[in-house]
Amino acid sequence: MPSLIQRCFAKPVIPVLWDATQHIEILRHSSAVFLQGGKLTELSRVMSVFRDPRLEHVALFLHIDLVAGLENNEAGLEYLAEFSQLTGIVSVHHHLAAAAKKMNLLTVVRLFLSDTRAVERGLAVVGKSKPHAIEILPAAVAVKVAGDFRSQPIPRITGGLCRTEADVTEAINSGCLAVTSTSPTLWALNAHPSKS
Repeated sequence: MPSLIQRCFAKPVIPVLWDATQHIEILRHSSAVFLQGGKLTELSRVMSVFRDPRLEHVALFLHIDLVAGLENNEAGLEYLAEFSQLTGIVSVHHHLAAAAKKMNLLTVVRLFLSDTRAVERGLAVVGKSKPHAIEILPAAVAVKVAGDFRSQPIPRITGGLCRTEADVTEAINSGCLAVTSTSPTLWALNAHPSKS
């Protein structure tokens, strides 16, 4: 039986956006959405869209580092934990994983990998912080370093510079559960009956 995080990333594309109001029809096919890029003062309104019955099944993650006015620390996590529809957080700050877990939030640690040293540091971070999942950026690198991360029992997703269905398929075939994307064209892949 798939874990909760695997169920969250059951569809091939994770839409990344701030305001879902104009995208409810296409988002209803998604298993998860990442919110990022807005202001703390808008958060209640933005999250209320996910009370729509068509979106109730969607796992909602917030990129805690990319919301203006929200601190990426334990106090920020405590504030976010008050939102019942929030499933988890995304952050480059791996030290938040333990605190988020205590608040029943799933954690995705985002890793930017530019060279061999970054891969080694990423592996160490994953081993130390044990998030529920990792997001490796950019996607082309995630494909190249897939073998390095297979030894880690933590599910992987990827994103960044995925522009076509072929890019999504390549990432999935490399062992990533899903691909994050800001492209509504790629979000539409979630309407297909199975992963790319």
